[in-house]
Amino acid sequence: MGSVVFREKVRRPEPSGLSRDRLERPLLDEAGPSVGLLLAPAGSGKTTLLAQVAATPLRPTAWYRARPEDRTEDALVRHVTEALSVVLPAALSTSTTVDDLILATESGVPAPVQLIVDDVHELAGSPAEAALERFLEFRPRHLRLLLGSRRPLALNTPRLIVSGDLLELDSDDLRFRSWEVEELFRSVYRQPLSPEAAAALTRRTGGWAAGLQLFHLATMGKSSTERIRAATELGGRSRLVRAYLTRNVLAELAPERRNFLLVTSALGRLTGPLCDELLEQSGSAAVLEELEALQFFTTSTDDGATYRYHQVLQTHLEGLLIDELGAAASREIHARSATLLEKADHPREAMRAYALADDWASVARLLQQGNSVAHDWVTRSGLPDDDPWLALARARRLFRSGSVGAAVTAYRDAEALLDDPEFQARCANERAQAEVWLPQPPAFPVRRTGQAIRQALRRLPGLGPGVDAKAGVDPLSAGTIALLGGHFDAAREILMPIAADPAVHNAGRLWAAIAVVVADLALGNWSHAEVPLEEVALSAELDELPWLARVARGLQATVLLATRPDDWRPGGCASMVDDCTRDGDRWGSLLMAIFVGSAQVKAGDDQAAIDWLRRAATEAAGLEARVPQAWALALGAIAMARLRHPGTAVQLTEAESLIRSAAVPGAHRLIDHARQLAESEPVTSTAVRGSARLYTLGGFRLELDGQAVDWPPLRPRARALLLLLAINAGKDLHRERLIDALWPDAPAEAGTHRLQVAASNVRQCLAGVGLGDQAVQRNGDAYRLVLPDTWIDLAEFEGQLGRARRSGKLADWSGVLDLYVGELLPEVGAAEWVLAERERYRLAAADAAVQVAGLAQDAQALRAAHRAVELDSLRDSSWLLLADLQAEQGDPTAAAATRREHARICAELAAPLSPRGRSARDG
Repeated sequence: MGSVVFREKVRRPEPSGLSRDRLERPLLDEAGPSVGLLLAPAGSGKTTLLAQVAATPLRPTAWYRARPEDRTEDALVRHVTEALSVVLPAALSTSTTVDDLILATESGVPAPVQLIVDDVHELAGSPAEAALERFLEFRPRHLRLLLGSRRPLALNTPRLIVSGDLLELDSDDLRFRSWEVEELFRSVYRQPLSPEAAAALTRRTGGWAAGLQLFHLATMGKSSTERIRAATELGGRSRLVRAYLTRNVLAELAPERRNFLLVTSALGRLTGPLCDELLEQSGSAAVLEELEALQFFTTSTDDGATYRYHQVLQTHLEGLLIDELGAAASREIHARSATLLEKADHPREAMRAYALADDWASVARLLQQGNSVAHDWVTRSGLPDDDPWLALARARRLFRSGSVGAAVTAYRDAEALLDDPEFQARCANERAQAEVWLPQPPAFPVRRTGQAIRQALRRLPGLGPGVDAKAGVDPLSAGTIALLGGHFDAAREILMPIAADPAVHNAGRLWAAIAVVVADLALGNWSHAEVPLEEVALSAELDELPWLARVARGLQATVLLATRPDDWRPGGCASMVDDCTRDGDRWGSLLMAIFVGSAQVKAGDDQAAIDWLRRAATEAAGLEARVPQAWALALGAIAMARLRHPGTAVQLTEAESLIRSAAVPGAHRLIDHARQLAESEPVTSTAVRGSARLYTLGGFRLELDGQAVDWPPLRPRARALLLLLAINAGKDLHRERLIDALWPDAPAEAGTHRLQVAASNVRQCLAGVGLGDQAVQRNGDAYRLVLPDTWIDLAEFEGQLGRARRSGKLADWSGVLDLYVGELLPEVGAAEWVLAERERYRLAAADAAVQVAGLAQDAQALRAAHRAVELDSLRDSSWLLLADLQAEQGDPTAAAATRREHARICAELAAPLSPRGRSARDG
């Protein structure tokens, strides 16, 4: 008797949760690998992502969820057959072996189809897994395969990856980034979190999808303040988290493996020798390697030299250690772990283990010996407050958090606790470094990086754009000074090697990485800047550098404010500035205000930009930081000039004076731009902006109040620039990209000049037809077309396409097809800069036509099928669909003609005809 097939196993789950384009896009890419593997521990969001991909009506999707009882070849074959039959026009013939199934799919799967097999780890080491591997290798290539598994499979994945046949997403890919956590709680759970609370929750859960869901369940009905407090406290001690880990993670382990995790969690930093010594056994290195290979919440970032347990599992295990062995035994294990860690020269982890063993004398001893960092737990209440070394650690923690005034006071308090000249000198030296950052600092020598940067914030040294270490300035200071002076390319050149050098101390390396992003933004490169900032913030949090983490998070939030301008983002940014103020972090408040103001300038919200940059200028003046004050005033002048603000002239005068006195050469460009805006004549056009419509599909045209605009004459290259900006409306296009597209043979200097002239001509042309003198904007070395309140066909097409893919409704797909009135900019012919985008829109329209043909009835379906063939004559499925519809609607002659034409095209291309096409031709 064959295996029983339960329909529930082949029922596709309904999509839920946050749609994450960065994960869905590669899995849906028609040109990408035909096999996808999601390999991650329980609760990582594999099923959620697969369900979202399955719900996208790009292609029919079959679903099969493997279970432990499906470990035979017969069971696998029957379930896959049933799953495919659910989505195919005709059921597959019954198969009992995988070879029969392969043959059945060759003839019975005529169009691109996707098969998702979830929970494949249930088949590990069984005949079913071997059969699945054979099916994967010999299936027809238009049958795409997506697999979800908690454990590695017995597949030759390296060969598949090298050959380009496999895309693998692991737990690091699937973990939620902080901005995704913020969007999840705001858009899906309807429980908004501030950016800092979202970052804290991301850190506590490691972006683990199940942890985020459990936090949501645990805080339903709580106030916003209670949720924010809970976000900073969540960990493995949460009742829901403990229940999930116990049931879905630890229950899978043999007792000896469970004990291994329990005891070794006391180390925090795991190596084979350390675990061997703690457990008084051998073979730990192999166990750690196995846990990582099995995706068991165990990771290594140095090719297996050291390992760590996932944050949530680590916290859970520490709680279990006390619950199961008792507090005394837990302290004894942590004490032994601390001794081993100290002996292995891991003072950070040793200090934490000593603290968990309640051995505060050893904590103070390590602080005294190693000038170690101040851990988060040093600031907890209930710790000894009369120990001078712990007091010093508290002062360091305050300084690393940006609370400069409180840190200076704490250093003085620590200094008074111990009458030891060496200790007092250490406190005085560190206090002097903190005092440099006071609003009115005492006089200080310039011997360190921080002192050089603090002095440069008052007035830049005359080092010019080529500043380097040879000028008597260390590279980190030189790069920062170049950035402050507006020499952004030079700053990147100096700072990028520092950011990538593991030999550089962590604080310097991470500051360099942040500064590189700032330079990129100043050069107009805003796209995806939030990604490196996420990595910087996580590294800073791991290295216990909270001020750098705050700056990275703040800059990340403002990048998203400019590039994804949702209504709630300004409030999130404002809350981060308020947090800085609450914590006494005046430098963080200054940087955040400049970041937010700059983002609002880019986003076009000039009044908000003016308010934020005025606040930044005031904060900078209070800190005796004239260089950032000059930048704030110059940026604010641009926003004021665009608004025709009556105070623009006064602002320009004040900014110019400060730029000269603070020696900020790069800010002169902003002043020149602001003055040009202020002195230009306001556009007197009476055009109603809401009635403006810009078309590029089917040809370039602009309509105002329903009437086509007669364009003033433009030189060919200037017109080409206008069209290139139009198909990228609202997006920054870097100078080099524009020059390469329009003046590929011109030398760099000549190309830049020609671009500036063409941009000026286009700007005047747009102003002349009533679109204002700010339609072409320059951001650093990038240009963009900004047409507020203008209907743009490409933007409408993209939005409609997104709605259609989410809903799958006929009306939405028909809307996509209606918008595609012709190819993109046919008048430019085969210009290289338009070809890729033209092809993308054509194929998207062809997809829409196929969807309409499949969902509509009678004449509408037939028209859509004809349109699908016209748009993409090389797609087999479109021809077959058209022939089927013609036959169904009683026109066999037309169906036969369609099949003959399809066969002719295949013959011309020397492409194999599909099985259905062959049978129709031969018949």
